[in-house]
Amino acid sequence: MAPIYPILAIIMLWLAAYTDLTRRLIRNWVSLTLLLLFILYAVFPVQPLHIRDHMLWAGGLFVLLLTGFIFGKVGGGDVKLATAVMLWVGPKAGPEFLIITALCGGLLALFIIMPTLRLMREWALTPFLKHGMITDEGAAPTVPYGVAIAAGGTVALYSTYLKGMG
Repeated sequence: MAPIYPILAIIMLWLAAYTDLTRRLIRNWVSLTLLLLFILYAVFPVQPLHIRDHMLWAGGLFVLLLTGFIFGKVGGGDVKLATAVMLWVGPKAGPEFLIITALCGGLLALFIIMPTLRLMREWALTPFLKHGMITDEGAAPTVPYGVAIAAGGTVALYSTYLKGMG
């Protein structure tokens, strides 16, 4: 029964990725749901869980990202989402989560910023813009880092909680 919580957490991550990609918004309830799912999992863990270590890693990442938020470099939704994911993955998969998230974020940034890739982005988004599914105000491009967090979180959650369960 317990593997349902990590699976639901992954679903929530991709919901956050979708809304960040389409609206540049990560809803608070998504991060709160991730927190609640972790609490439910922690009550009846399938494997030993050192909650203190998980909290320390999540707290450390929160302080780091909050600094970025204060200087206007990181969105508030990204701070909350990444912190909730780090609470899940803790020290066991924290480095893996951070590395994959950073690599995916870098690729996203290149895709959005580079002129040739920006043309490809505009071409790919045309159907979504026509139907009002996303908006593109023509402002400076931002990186939907929720997508990178979802990718890193999915890999880390899978390797920590789901790998070898099948």
